Parts: sequence; C-alpha cells; structure tokens
Amino acid sequence: MEVHHPHHSGHKKDLKEYFTEFFMLFTAVTLGFFAENLREVYIEKERSHEFVERFEVDLKNNVYFLDSLLKTDDGIEYLVGSALIELVQSKESFDLNIFFDKVAPASPRFLSKNDTYEQMKSSGALRYIKDSKLQEMMVDYTNETEAAEFRSMTQEAGFVQGDFARIINKWMPQEIALRAYVNNFEKQKSQAPASDSVYNLIKTIEYYKITKPAIIKGPKLEAFKEEIIPAVTRRLRLMKTTMTNLQRAKTKGEKLLEYLDQHH
Repeated sequence: MEVHHPHHSGHKKDLKEYFTEFFMLFTAVTLGFFAENLREVYIEKERSHEFVERFEVDLKNNVYFLDSLLKTDDGIEYLVGSALIELVQSKESFDLNIFFDKVAPASPRFLSKNDTYEQMKSSGALRYIKDSKLQEMMVDYTNETEAAEFRSMTQEAGFVQGDFARIINKWMPQEIALRAYVNNFEKQKSQAPASDSVYNLIKTIEYYKITKPAIIKGPKLEAFKEEIIPAVTRRLRLMKTTMTNLQRAKTKGEKLLEYLDQHH
C-alpha cells in the first residue's frame, strides 16, 4: 500500500501550488460576489414587482374615483348653470325655490390616493423600477393628480365653502333652509340613526317639506342678481377648471394602466 507522507516543515511550495491556491481562492470569492449580485437583483425584481402591483391598485382606485367625480360634477354644473340662466332671464319676479333647489354651498372633492408612490419616493424604492418610461409616466401621472387635488380641495372647495356659502346663506329664506334640513334628514336617517328627540323635532317642522313659493321682485330681485350672479359664475369657472384637471389626471391614469397591462 502506498503511503503519502505530509510535507515536513522545511518543504517549499513550488509556483504551481501557489497558483492553484490563488486560483481556488479567487474562484471562491468571484463566485460569492456573483451569487450576492444575483441575490440582490432577484430581491430588487421582487420588490419592484410588489411595488408596481400596489401602485396599480392605487391607480385603479383613483381612476374609478375620478370617473365618478367627473360624472357628479357634470350633473352639478348642469343644475347650477340652469339655475343661473333662469335667474338671468327673470325680469319681474323670481321664485327662490328654483335657485335653491339646484344650488347648494357644497361640492364634491378629489383626494388622490398615491400612498404607494409616496412610499417608494421617500424610501428610494423607485430605483427598483428599471423601466424608465414607466417611471416617467408614474411621475407625470402623480403630478397631475396632485394638481387636480389642489384645484378641487383648495381652490374650488375653499371658495364654495367660504364666500359662496356666506352669500347663499344670506339670501336663503328660513322656509327653504328648514325644508332642506328635513329632506336631508329623511334621506340620511337610514344610514345615521337619530335619537327620539331629533325625530320629534323633525315631526314638528316636517310641514316645511311642502314647497311653497318664495317670490322676490323689484329692488330685492335686482339686489339678489347683483350679488348672486357673479358668485355663481365664479363657482362655475372654478368647477370647469377642476373638471379639466380631473379629466387630464384620469386620461393619464388610463394610459398608465394600459402601459402596465402591456409591459408589466
């Protein structure tokens, strides 16, 4: 049997042994480096996929909300516009019921849902998305929704719930105000149960549900026109600008959804 004897302490390695050890060490380090890189690439791809999926959910919710809001605004614009036309065309007298049945100091507001995008931006996770066109479309769409939210929440709602509400309430007869309260209570009572005392209160004033003429004429009609018409036209201008921003955000959102469907 052949016996292999270990090298004694005086043994000197030749060049081939040094090269072999260096090659093995180099190979191990290189393979470890490549394995770590592949692991990081895999993790980034998984995170990118996860973020894009969550972003797409936010995007779909926003597009659905934008579409619903545009339809609501379209109906409000028609009612307010028709009330304005009837007021402008009135010469001798005007029934305030016509105006206050169509115009109210309230407006729907758009609050964009960009939680996932904001998380990606603040954490630096946008770098996981390697598709530069997708990144560009996401930034463009998000900027558009933020502009639409500003128009809706700050400019339009600020005026409608501020100066416009003050003018409307100034001219609203008490009978019309009470009828609006009773009718709104009837609509909401199934969703928001009230106490017996509130029900008793409503019963004492429910006769205001009956619409009675609220005619103004002469100097009072002219004073009403002078204050109401500029306020209503400003509201319509603000609403139209908001609707334009909402439509642009919706269009860019739909294009982004289409791109995600085709490429991701």
